Amino acid sequence: MSIKPQQGTGRQPELHPPGNFPHRGVSDTQSYRWLWLSLAAVLILGLLVIFALPGFVNQPPPEAVAPAPANVSTQVASAAANQAMQAWLQLRAKLELEEVSRWGEPDWSQAAATAATAARQLAQRQFDAATANYTRALQMLEQLYAGRGARLAQALAAGEQALTDDTVESAITAFEQVLAIEPQHAAATRGLARAAVRVDVLQAMRTGKQAEGSSDFPAAQLAYQQAVTLDGEYEPASAALARITLRQQDAIFRDAMTRALTALDAGQLNAAGKALAEAAQLQPDAVAVTDAQQRLVQARRQARLSRLRRDAATQVASENWPAAADLYTQILSVDRSAGFATDGLARARERVTLHKQFDHYLDQPGRIYSPEPLANARQLLAAASTAPADEPVLARKIAALQALVTTAGTPVAVTLSSDGETAVAIYHVGKLGRFTRHRLELLPGSYTVVGTRNGYRDVRRTLSVSPGHATASLQISCGEQI
Repeated sequence: MSIKPQQGTGRQPELHPPGNFPHRGVSDTQSYRWLWLSLAAVLILGLLVIFALPGFVNQPPPEAVAPAPANVSTQVASAAANQAMQAWLQLRAKLELEEVSRWGEPDWSQAAATAATAARQLAQRQFDAATANYTRALQMLEQLYAGRGARLAQALAAGEQALTDDTVESAITAFEQVLAIEPQHAAATRGLARAAVRVDVLQAMRTGKQAEGSSDFPAAQLAYQQAVTLDGEYEPASAALARITLRQQDAIFRDAMTRALTALDAGQLNAAGKALAEAAQLQPDAVAVTDAQQRLVQARRQARLSRLRRDAATQVASENWPAAADLYTQILSVDRSAGFATDGLARARERVTLHKQFDHYLDQPGRIYSPEPLANARQLLAAASTAPADEPVLARKIAALQALVTTAGTPVAVTLSSDGETAVAIYHVGKLGRFTRHRLELLPGSYTVVGTRNGYRDVRRTLSVSPGHATASLQISCGEQI
């Protein structure tokens, strides 16, 4: 049974289980009437048991009777209402976790009010009405959630406009609404941070403007820089900083160019380059900078050529021909038309080759104690018999090789001793036969002496004839029988 709510009280009706009757608000007459009706029903039931029941005992069982249509309709309506309620509760719980109530007003409260009406109707067993209101409340939440993108865009636009208008509180409210919809929203996070420092930015702008009006450009630049540091996206601060910075840079540029040109005229290239770098950093495309840079390049090029030429001359004077050749090569890499470097490189390379030829014999004098190397050394001396007066190193090498060749061409007396039974021969000299003592003259060098005898093992000895010695001797004979 349904209980109608009392009008004008604003309270929810009290629900009771079926069969229990409320005592408050029900008259005594109604109570007695229900009592009599109950007694009558019991009496009728007893009469039916006494008189009608025996007539049904021997009859076949009756066919099943379908439930009353009214009861089925009520159950279906109740199930539909409860299902609608569950759908509403599930969606509401999900949206509460996402804190939709923070940004969904007034739609969120309106949906809640509609659901509250449905709850009352469900309690009063007005199932169809409850189903309709729960469905309506559910649709309201679905529409609210589906429209969060539009709400976000609207709140974001409002926040940006509020920032532009310097209305800080409105901007903070709008950006907080965006972050309630999407907590990680980058633009809203940045906008909220900008709004939080806008008061300080405006104060720095006022300070900079006052300083600029007093021609205190460094102080104005400092204040505008502070504003830009607080909010790099605040266009008025960026514009003011650019303006005051340009005025400052103009004066610095003129001073740097003056110092650069003065240093160029004085040949102080390092100082000129440093000052010009300062000017180029401020105005890299200025014509004055380009002209001065070209002058500096030419001056440095000429200075390098002069330095390399002096260094090359120093190496030539010390007869360090490899170093001189390297320096002349560097000069030609700077200026291929430098004729002195071309001539100097050719002479240096020729001298490098000549010194290598002399060093070939002087570093290992033993090489010359053979006919062919000795002949080559004599040809070298013939080609470079005398050295220029300014090349004492070459002169010493010529003299040393000349002495070596002279010594290598002077025979040395050699005495060979044997047993008279051994046949002796010297490779590249000839066979000497059998003897006990044999004298001959040999040029300095190393010789192989071989002894042979029938029935004996051959012997082999090395004879070293050193230059500058009067005599040399060697004993050779076969003494080991086979």
